[in-house]
Formats: sequence, C-alpha cells, structure tokens
Amino acid sequence: MTKLLDLNPKVLWSLLQGPAHRFTLQTRIFHFICIATLLVMVYVLIFSMVVGMIQYAWITAALIPLQLLLYYLSRVRGFTLLSLSVYSLLFHIFFVVSYRVSDGVNGSTLLSLCLVYFLSLAVAPRRGYLVLTVVNLATAGGLLWLEYQDPSFILTAYANRKEHFIDIASTYAVNVVMILIGLGYIISNYSKEKDKAEQRAMLLDELHEEKARLISVISHDYHTPLISLKKYLDIIDNYDLSSAEKQMLTNELRQSIVNTQNLLMNLLDMTKSEGRLVNQDTCFNPYYAVEDTIKVYQDIARAKGLTFESVLPETLLLKGNPYLFTIIVRNLINNAARACRAADNIKLAHEYQGCYHVFSVSDTGPGISESAQKDILDRWQNPLLHTLHSGGLGLMLSKKYTEVLGGELTFTTHANRGTAFFIKLPVIHHSNEVPVMS
Repeated sequence: MTKLLDLNPKVLWSLLQGPAHRFTLQTRIFHFICIATLLVMVYVLIFSMVVGMIQYAWITAALIPLQLLLYYLSRVRGFTLLSLSVYSLLFHIFFVVSYRVSDGVNGSTLLSLCLVYFLSLAVAPRRGYLVLTVVNLATAGGLLWLEYQDPSFILTAYANRKEHFIDIASTYAVNVVMILIGLGYIISNYSKEKDKAEQRAMLLDELHEEKARLISVISHDYHTPLISLKKYLDIIDNYDLSSAEKQMLTNELRQSIVNTQNLLMNLLDMTKSEGRLVNQDTCFNPYYAVEDTIKVYQDIARAKGLTFESVLPETLLLKGNPYLFTIIVRNLINNAARACRAADNIKLAHEYQGCYHVFSVSDTGPGISESAQKDILDRWQNPLLHTLHSGGLGLMLSKKYTEVLGGELTFTTHANRGTAFFIKLPVIHHSNEVPVMS
C-alpha cells in the first residue's frame, strides 16, 4: 500500500486501469468506469446521509464492496466479461430498489439508469448492445408502468420540495460530469490508438518498400553469377583458351559465386529466430569460431591473387553467441575480398585496448569513397530508409550483431591506402586469457 502511495499520480492511475500491453482498450475503459463508479458511490453515500435519505445510504454502502469485487475480478483475475455482466445486472437491480425508495418518477433514478446504460454500452461487446438496450428499456418501462398502475409501489417520497430539487440537481450534475469524463477518456484513448495504428501502417509501408528493395538485391546478385557462368561456357565453346586465361575466368566466376553464397547466408541469418541468434549464455573461443571461415577465404584470396593473413591468438574467450561473431567476421572479410585488387593484402588481427578486445579486418585496397562512407553511416542509423546491396546487407548485419554482443563496430578508410573495420567487444577475464596492453 505504501509503495502505491509513493508512485507518481500518473503512474498510479495507469496502474489502476491496467497496462495497455495486457488489457484491451475496452477493458481499460471498464476499469476506469469501475473506479469512477466507486467515487460516485462514496459521494452518493455522503449526500444521502446529509439529506436524511438513510435507506438510500444503506443500499449504496452495501454496493461499494460489491463494486470493489467487480473491479478485482476484471483487473486482477481477468474475468472482464463476467464482471461487466454482473455490473450491468447489479446496477439495474439497484435502481429498481432506488426507484421505489426515491419517490419513483418524481425522483432522480431514471436519470441514473440512463447513465448506467451509457457506461455499460461504452464497454460492452457489440453482440451485447441489443440485450443491454432491451434490458434497460424494459426496466425503465416496467417501473413506470408499475407506479402508474399502483402508486403504493413507491415506498418513500421526498420529505420536502427542497430535498427533491437538491437530489435532482445533484444527480443531473453527477451524470453530466460522468458523461464528460467518460467520453473524454474514450476519445483520448481512441486518439492514442489511432496514432499507434497510423504509426504501424507507416512502418508496414516502409517494410513493404524494404521487401521490394531486398527482392531487387536478390534478383541482381543472383543474376550476376548466372551471367558469368553463361559467358564462361560460351567462351569455352567458341575460343581456345590458355591455362592462364581459363584460370582467370575460373577465379572471377568463383568470386562471383562466393559473393552470392554470402548474400544467401546473410538472408538466411536474417530469418533465424531471435532466441537462437541472441543467446548470450555461453563463452567461446573466437579463434576456433572463425577457423573454417578463414580457410575458405584464404583459398578465395589465393585464387584472386590476394594475401590473406590471420593472426588471432588461440587463448581468447568471448561471452555471447559464436554464430553471431562468425557472421560479423565473415561479412567483413568478404567485403574486403570484393574490394581488393590483385596483390592487395587482407589481415584479421586482434589487440587489447583496456578492458576490450579489438578485432580488426584491414586491407590495402582502394578505400571507401566519401559518398559510400556516408551511405554506410546513414544505413547504420536507419537501415529501413536506404537502398540495400549485398555488401550493404552484410555491413548492416555486422553492425546489428556486434551491438547484440555488447560491442561496437567502427571503421577507418583512406583513399588508395585501404580500409579497416574494428570490432570492439568486452574482455572476459579468465585464467587462460591475460590482457596485454598494446
């Protein structure tokens, strides 16, 4: 109880209604109506005692714990439909009794009965509208008919004209305030839900555009090796090639296929379940995690006339998902291999910087142009708003998965002097791993 009182009023009010991720808008409106009804009951109890309507006060006092129970059933136990049905039935019964002890047609009961109908209608499911309307009209019509047929049906009349006018005025004021607050709450939440729906629609449009761009990427990058293969076959059929020329064409075709395979692997990585990709409960050795990837790209580099060197220590430990680390390194090496020319060098290295591992994939290639650098940084900031290509997709995944591992991905580049990407990850202190300041 003390913790509730210590909460910010706005937070407390939101807690009483129920969080939006657990309860529907109609359910939260019902909780609001339950709370508002309790406040009105307290007011009616005090007012009835002040003006001497003791019977009315006793009835109201008996209903307050029942109203609390209805709120509990919906807010805590989740029986909203049951609570709503009992709420409507209970208050129709209450106003039948109220009609008899509050001077019948001369009293304020019919005004209150109309308000109960409005509040119930605001949260009732559509299929319940007809039943609710029939019950409300039948109750009001039945009371009027009974009083008309037998005036003795009314048990208590107002003591004087002043009491009569005070009750009517008070009830009318309560009804107006309840309608104002109720409609204001409904309209306010409707506007919020509408804004959320519009935001979701905008996001869906962006995702549709992204899907179209992704399909374009796939079509282009899968078309390239097919064209290369066709040209290769045509050249073999029509020309006598030397061993060196055949080797050159084979190397180009192999690189094209590797790029396409890397794109396919990136697309498959994007479809993996989040639980499989972001499992951070294990420790792994990055040297062995990327061992197969290094062997593959050493062969590719050799065929392209590149030099690829890996100088990772064998005693490192990282905490996280080795699958993600492999994806990051694979994409960075693949991009370096795509960009480099014959006789260029690629190097995968590691060093300590304080309490961090810093893995680097560097090359001596042509570097990244200023426009391409801006494109990479913009895509990292907002991946949905920029056109993708296969290399761009790999860098986006590398950036995302580095952050999932609790690290940071950066790069430096110089024209005609090469590019270096840096993966900065936290150190796990272990008996076999002694940080050495570089």
